Amino acid sequence: MAVPSGGPTPAVYLHIGAPKSGTTYLQSMLWDNAEALSEAGVLLPGDSFDAHVRATRDLRGLSREPDDPRPAWEGAWDELAADVTDHFGDHVKEPAYRVAVISNEVLCAVDDEGAERAVRSLAPYEVHIVYSARDLAGLLPSEWQEYVKHRFHYDFDHWLHEVVDGPRGGGAAQWFWRVHDIPEVLGRWARHVPPERVHVLTLPGPDAPRERLWERFAALVGVDPAVADPSTARANASLSWTETELLRAVNAAVDESVPMWLYHRLVTDVLALKILPGRGEPGRVPLPLDRRAWAADKARELTGAIRSAGYDVVGDLAELLPGQSPSEREPAGPSGFAPGQAELLDVAAHTILGLLDQVSVLTEELTELRRERSEQHETALPKLMARHLSERNQAVWKMRVGYWHLKERLKGIEPPPEPEPEADAGDDAAAGPGIVLSQRAPVR
Repeated sequence: MAVPSGGPTPAVYLHIGAPKSGTTYLQSMLWDNAEALSEAGVLLPGDSFDAHVRATRDLRGLSREPDDPRPAWEGAWDELAADVTDHFGDHVKEPAYRVAVISNEVLCAVDDEGAERAVRSLAPYEVHIVYSARDLAGLLPSEWQEYVKHRFHYDFDHWLHEVVDGPRGGGAAQWFWRVHDIPEVLGRWARHVPPERVHVLTLPGPDAPRERLWERFAALVGVDPAVADPSTARANASLSWTETELLRAVNAAVDESVPMWLYHRLVTDVLALKILPGRGEPGRVPLPLDRRAWAADKARELTGAIRSAGYDVVGDLAELLPGQSPSEREPAGPSGFAPGQAELLDVAAHTILGLLDQVSVLTEELTELRRERSEQHETALPKLMARHLSERNQAVWKMRVGYWHLKERLKGIEPPPEPEPEADAGDDAAAGPGIVLSQRAPVR
């Protein structure tokens, strides 16, 4: 595809991560405002967040579990790249889009072959790499929580030992440094993109306005930040220390045979992201005092490497240096102020109540669906169509009421009320046990 003439070359910004650095917030700003951004000339190819997720899995060469019900992702990256080309190529002389953004927080985990494939597939457009980064004092506790949300059941001390003291090729250190060793990550992309098009986006400190990160990102891609409405944007829900400890206990109870796709669907997406946040006593997980000196030294090493490589910095590298303790509740050692059994019991009770609320909502929805199914089975099709049309169209409703009034006058009787739907025999089977997370679930 030829580069559109009559203007600058369209650009593609690959927001490659890193995890736990404001990526969820930025993605929410993008997708919640996709229409407004499109009108401003910013393309989000694939038309959905899921398209970017599937494309990233394909680019990383991930294999699906045999019973994974999610749509296949083989070839998804090429489909996404083709969508960019199609939109940029629709208006050769005056393209409707001047910028495309692809965002997924684990794009930073691709190997050199994946990075080369990504850049090559987007030629001849101008590819930019955007890597958002965060200070280690805030990143380390947040990443431990993310590990727990993905079935890790060791405590923070154990996780820190693996990441800080253990070998890079094993345990938790393997993934952590795969996505957070900034010189190594950006080096894989800088082989294919010049350093001035590699951008390090620093996460503002906790006292900064929430919108500042979006303002920096928007300025980078060349769009007015005011185009997007920040009121609906969400950040990744953070768990308190007590909530994280409860989730660790759940992970230990989940049966080993449960596949990861099912764990993510139920434990990560429902319990960890929707039910658990806010159920326990507030209080972030702090980085222990005896790890702060290491974090400061490592941060200076990483920021020095960024400067030496000549990458473009969007923000301030000083924001990547650990600041003062965010809380007066600072532990005296690695295990200080860990939540006790009473706190865990309290958050467990409130979490059960939250799950029961969710069960109640789903039960009501299921009851309504069964009622509608029973009605469809027992009602003649013309009558069913007339009823549904009358519920949606006032004119049809008036005709139906007039018809029943005429029948009343002709027969001199009230028409009998429509029977209440009864549960099918198959409903009992539908209520039976399905896939369970624990073998200790009761037999029904």
